[in-house]
Amino acid sequence: PRPSTLDHRPSLKPILVKVAPDLTFDALDEILELVGPRQLAGLVATNTTITRPDTSDARSKKTYAETGGLSGRPLRARSTEVIRHLFRQTQGKLPLIGVGGISSAADAWEKITAGASLVQVYSGLVYQGPGLTRDIVTGLRWRLEVEGLKNLRQAVGIHAS
Repeated sequence: PRPSTLDHRPSLKPILVKVAPDLTFDALDEILELVGPRQLAGLVATNTTITRPDTSDARSKKTYAETGGLSGRPLRARSTEVIRHLFRQTQGKLPLIGVGGISSAADAWEKITAGASLVQVYSGLVYQGPGLTRDIVTGLRWRLEVEGLKNLRQAVGIHAS
């Protein structure tokens, strides 16, 4: 359907919009303007990247030469930047699902404190197995105690500025 059709139809199901890490902050702001009037359940930040990091490692060069989206560790920093930007721009009013390079509790904490309300793990599970979820939950509980916070909601966006 055309966007004008969507404007007049109430949403019966929650809708999330996934954004790419390769978008500029200006492009992300345009997306926020477009989706602003619609009742979104949140944004997923971020998808895979088509950008390839510079490396001198022969194995990495071979991997990065392949086509398709790159995920995992190389995406972590940019994904967090995008989350932080979106959190600031929405003033924390739109739930953000943080995705990209999460392979530890520290990575999950980084996404949450940048503004993610939830985190989603893909590549980390492939390399570390399902025990990663337990490790992340345990690590996040420990971090909450260290920081003197009662729950993760209190941590969302505390390092967004």
